[in-house]
Amino acid sequence: MRIKKIIAAAVVAAGLIGGSSAALAQSTANTSASGSVTLIRPISIVKTADLQFGRVVLPSTGSATVAIANTADTISTGTAVALSGIATSRGKFTIGGEGAQAINITVGTLTMNGPSASTLTVTLSPDQVSGAVLSSTLGSAGSLTLNVGGSFSLPSTQTTGAYTGTFTVNVGYQ
Repeated sequence: MRIKKIIAAAVVAAGLIGGSSAALAQSTANTSASGSVTLIRPISIVKTADLQFGRVVLPSTGSATVAIANTADTISTGTAVALSGIATSRGKFTIGGEGAQAINITVGTLTMNGPSASTLTVTLSPDQVSGAVLSSTLGSAGSLTLNVGGSFSLPSTQTTGAYTGTFTVNVGYQ
């Protein structure tokens, strides 16, 4: 019986040793990776001038196109007449952010509302498009000027009075 106990103990010991060597025979692997980030300034936009068409006399007959280019603050009226005394201006904005970064620019729509539910729909024309790049270099403040002109058709039958409306300009990094 003593021999059976010795053999049983030897079998158990061999199993433990075999189990340990099997555990020691397993391999492990590892590697490393790095992390990085480039931090940039928040983007901003500030309006410096509203789009103002001034005072315009209706055409006698037919219709006229009233426009302010995105390159100048002067109005063109076709057969309508622009009166002096009220300044005209293209819409002007200053965009700020991280230098040398490409940006997205989206200009909304403008419908100006007047008396008796009359409206004028303005076609807006920005001088910058998506993909424009802020001045300066990465690590420095950059900026970009955005000018927005516009035009609308003015029929001789348009209701007279003051017309106003708003449009939005959205900017973001690409």
